[in-house]
Formats: sequence, structure tokens, C-alpha cells
Amino acid sequence: MRLNIKARFVIAFCMVVSVSAVSQAQSGRLRGSFSPASDDEKTALKLRAEEVLLPVSVRGDNGKMPSSLERSDFIVSEDGKRQHITSVHQTPANILFILDASGDVTPLKNINVNRDLALKMIASLGEKDRAAIIAYSDKVNLLASWTGDKEQLRQALLMKFKPGLKSSFYDALVYAAAEVLPKAEGRRSVVLLTDGVDSLITGWLAEALKEIHKIRATVYIASHTAMIARRLKPRVFHPLAWFEMRDPRVRERYEEQRRYVRQLEAAETNLKGLAEETGGAMWNPETRDDFESLAARIIEEIGSEYVIAYSSERRPDDTSFHTIKVYVTRSEIKVRTRRGIYSSLPVESEGQKAKSRRQ
Repeated sequence: MRLNIKARFVIAFCMVVSVSAVSQAQSGRLRGSFSPASDDEKTALKLRAEEVLLPVSVRGDNGKMPSSLERSDFIVSEDGKRQHITSVHQTPANILFILDASGDVTPLKNINVNRDLALKMIASLGEKDRAAIIAYSDKVNLLASWTGDKEQLRQALLMKFKPGLKSSFYDALVYAAAEVLPKAEGRRSVVLLTDGVDSLITGWLAEALKEIHKIRATVYIASHTAMIARRLKPRVFHPLAWFEMRDPRVRERYEEQRRYVRQLEAAETNLKGLAEETGGAMWNPETRDDFESLAARIIEEIGSEYVIAYSSERRPDDTSFHTIKVYVTRSEIKVRTRRGIYSSLPVESEGQKAKSRRQ
């Protein structure tokens, strides 16, 4: 009898185990049936869509704006991959004027032409356009916040534009990108009226350019470099300079002005690169009359901008630079745009990091 009871127990136990195994197989919870997500699947789950608003300058072969533009007129490539364009449209301009107010090296640098040119451009703004104004010298000053009131902008220039000695050019660019431009929604343009020289720090162009790229602003530049260098070079590099420089005070002044000429030559290259990188344009006239005549040209260039919208997938922690190329499908159209963009997803501002390093 003991044997029979033991046998019955073994048979019952085997039946329970068998039923349990079948039940697990039917429910799909067997350890061997579980398949972890692949790396590609994990990455796909983390991606999120971002609508990219890409400003582009459009012209026809005749130099005028085309009568109409469609999505099919453009092809946008990001990192070598064609993107799906969702719209092509024009929006009112948000223009940040950045004026150089420094001038301790030579009296040949006339900063009043910056104020006068800005006044002309403000008078030419469209009804729905908005503008803000920054001036820089020993420090950066916000003269006017974003507004469409032309009289308010005009009064800010007339009453608050003050000359200084040193030039905080790079600080002005970083401040503009980190603090002023983010407060303007839509397409953003920067108009720089400057010689491009920074007398306080060096080597900060990369940081400033990165911030401008992050905010996706297009930079237009009216440069002083040729206008000043054309008149200053003959004064400090003439054949009798060696004789005059026997006087220590004259030599010190000559050396300072020669150093400034070299800075102007470097600044011209940097300014040109800044405009090209952001899809803008640069003018470098040799005379004051030509400089003062730039107002209509710059406003016209800003008015030629369209915004191409497309959707792109981004990782939440994406901080890389994405190269951009724009092609046209109509032979009579010419287009100019920035070299690339950074993700607009929330990341620590490079301007804040730059500010911390300065402190």
C-alpha cells in the first residue's frame, strides 16, 4: 500500500508540472520566448520629431524675388538625407541691430555712421517687422527691446547711443544670441555695423558663431574694415615712418595703429565667414558715401528671405551640428542659406557656458 501511495504521489506531481508548463507556453511567459528590443528599436523609441524652420534667401536670375514659390521648388538635405518639406512661406522680419560704438585707436573710425545707417534702415522697416538694438564698446548695452514702434527705436538710437573706448565685439554676439534673439519668434536677422575687432578678448569667434547657429539667425554685415584701412595704411606704413618712429611716443602710436591694421585684415576674413556660415551677406565699402548707401540694399536682402519648414527626427540629448544643403528645381531661382543647424531641443546654452568661463 505504501508503494501505491508513493506511486500515486509521483504521478500527481508530474501531472501538475506538465499542466504548469503548458499554461506558461500558452501565456507566452516562458523565459526562452522573451526577445529583448534591439539597439535600433531602443534608439527609435527615444527619437522625437522636431519641426525645423530654415531661413533661405531667394532670388531670381534678374535679381528680383520670384512671383511665387512652392514646396516642389526646393530640395532640403540634412546630413546627406533628403527631408520632407511641409511648407514654404514668408514671415515678418525680426532684426537685431548691433552697433559698434568703440574707437580708441584712430580718429579715422567714425562710429556715427553706424547710428546714421541704422536710422535709415529702421525707417525702411515693414509694417509688421520688429527690431531691437544693441550697442557695444567697453561693455554691451541693450538700447531697445523688441518693438515695431519705429519712433521708439529712433529715439533709442538718438538718446542712448554713446561712444566708448574698448571693443567688446564677441561679448556682444554671445549676449545677442543668448539673451536677445531668443525673445523674438519667427525668422531672426542680425545686422552688424562694425569693424569686427575685439580689443578685450581673442579667439572667441567659434563660440559666438556656435551661439548664432543655435538660434538660427542670419547675419548681415556692413563692415568698416576697408573704409578705415584704405586711409590708415598710408599714414603708418609710409617710407619715412622709420624716421618718425625714432620718437618713442610716435613709435608707440605707430605700433598701436599698425597692430590695428593687422586686426582689421583678420577681422575682414572673420566677418566674411560669419556672414557666409549663416546664409547672410557682407558689404565692405571703401568710402563713407558707399557705406551710408547700404540701407536699402540690406533691408532688401532681409526681405528676400523665405522660411522652409521640414520635420526631422532628433534624440532628446542631441547637441550635434547638422549640415544643411538646399537645392532648387527651377533653373531661374538662386538660393542662399546657412551651412548647418543645431537642434532646437532644450540644451544648456553655449552662451551661458561662455559667460561662466569668462567669470
